Formats: sequence, C-alpha cells, structure tokens
Amino acid sequence: MNKFNVLLNLQKYWQHFVNWMASGSDLQVWQESDRRGNISCWHAYDPITGRSACFGSEEEIRIWIDKCYYR
Repeated sequence: MNKFNVLLNLQKYWQHFVNWMASGSDLQVWQESDRRGNISCWHAYDPITGRSACFGSEEEIRIWIDKCYYR
C-alpha cells in the first residue's frame, strides 16, 4: 500500500468518526439513489432506540417520523 492509499483510508475513517461523533442522539435520515441519481428509497435510524426503517417516498418517511416522534 502506498502513502496515498494510506492517507485516503485515514481520511475515510476520520470522516466516519466525525460523522458518528456529530450525530449523537439525533434521528438520522438519508436517501439512497440509483446510478442515474433517482431516489430509490429513504432511510431513517434512531440511535437512542435502535429503530430503523426504509421507505419508498419522502411522504412515507415523514408520516413515520410524525407517528413515532410527535404523538
């Protein structure tokens, strides 16, 4: 492995660590896209409860969040 690859790996792990530290206990929501850039699904993860979910649309994930967190 050359120095460039080592630096890239270190940068990647550092970014994962920073993201993990910054996320804390907040609900995490992200979208997954296909190769063309079309949104294929929405993901949610609650680090406090360990619950996770995947939905086909933004509307579905908003409904799930409302039911879980704004009762």
